[in-house]
Amino acid sequence: MSANVPKELGPAGPLLGRIGVAALSQHAVQAEFTDTVGTRALHAVEEWCSAADSKGSYRLRTEKFPFGDVIEHFRCVGRGDAHPALIAKLRDLHASVQSTAPPEDEGVSTPPLSSWLRLTFDQEDGDYHTYVGTHLYDGMRERSEGEKGDILSDTIMAALAVDLLSTETSALAAEPSRRQRTRARAAYQLLRSMNALAPAWGEKFEGKAGPFATADVLKGDEALTAAASRAVSAAADQIEQPVRRLVEATMLPVTRLHDEQMFIRIIQIFEGLYVHIGRCLERAITALDNGDAEGCRDELSDAANRLEATPALFRVLTTMPREAFAVIREKTNGRSAVQSTSYRRVESLSAPRDPGSLSPQAPFLVLEGETLQEVLERQLSELPSQNVTRLKESMRRLDASWHMSKRTHWGITLKIIGSAPGTGGTSGADYLQRTAEVSLFPGLSMSGNTPTS
Repeated sequence: MSANVPKELGPAGPLLGRIGVAALSQHAVQAEFTDTVGTRALHAVEEWCSAADSKGSYRLRTEKFPFGDVIEHFRCVGRGDAHPALIAKLRDLHASVQSTAPPEDEGVSTPPLSSWLRLTFDQEDGDYHTYVGTHLYDGMRERSEGEKGDILSDTIMAALAVDLLSTETSALAAEPSRRQRTRARAAYQLLRSMNALAPAWGEKFEGKAGPFATADVLKGDEALTAAASRAVSAAADQIEQPVRRLVEATMLPVTRLHDEQMFIRIIQIFEGLYVHIGRCLERAITALDNGDAEGCRDELSDAANRLEATPALFRVLTTMPREAFAVIREKTNGRSAVQSTSYRRVESLSAPRDPGSLSPQAPFLVLEGETLQEVLERQLSELPSQNVTRLKESMRRLDASWHMSKRTHWGITLKIIGSAPGTGGTSGADYLQRTAEVSLFPGLSMSGNTPTS
């Protein structure tokens, strides 16, 4: 066939030039020769470095760094097959940058260079966080607190969904197929669901692109592409440039497969969701500790509302072909999602956890202060019984939505990969099935006035 055909997919894999689901990405198919071999990116990085004086590469503004050339090369060939000389150069640059204090504006309009560079040479020692770029998103979120922080967090999730829709509809326009049409439609519905998944951003975006198209309208490729184009254009106007640049910079797939781009975006959105739920739990704990039962319930309701909207995310994920995911799993070994700190933080803030119940690769978080369940136990004698009852209802609702999300994840995993071992050495779907039964609030009973009664 050709070097453009993923050999791992075998004879049943995509034909030369195919784009979309179970095939190559547009970047891989339409790449120029210099992007494929990496010479353009290598020369651009070398020129940037040579312009720096002996005081270090930070003498140049980070925004001058050739992010675009490096990102394009990675997207064309996959992070795992990037130019060796380029990888070595980026590794050396990272070491140099780490030893130099960054300028005050570093990372404001562009991703922090040192943190971003760590993503580019993790082929041998990478983990889930270097694969997804979680520390880059965390760094951006930490710049804002309170309501502004919630708006920024939701804007990041929306920007990821917008980029996903743009990628999928572009692939559909380039090479229409039934599978790609299904994927693009699911991505469109996901953006539509941002009112529930990211309401702080959704309120700002609502009505900007006109009414969302109905399912009947979306049956045709032209109608779907047109509706998606309007939505993407309108949404982009509501997303700040630094957020758009960060989203662009954190799409560094390991393979050339189109499906991996979807996979990365969905994971990144889930990460944003877990981060926000963790914030909700932190604020709920503070409110309850201060005797504010209603404030606690508001935070729990916010978290539950978002989790109840996750079927839109899983609907996109179900379009992943088994054969494509088999390649992605093989190439991302050691980058298991069980390593997600934000996911574990949700569980650790909810109730005390037994370290022995976790996967060996799952981080056990030791958090300061009490969990929500512990604060409730302590406050039982101080709160009116009506408040306790309503609090328990809110906690059960959040627990039920958490269970629903985990069971759905398990079901999709079972469909796509069966019971084979996972990328992090975990037992795949079997492990997810076990963890799906773990309650957020194990001490909370279905009735009674005490958590364990």
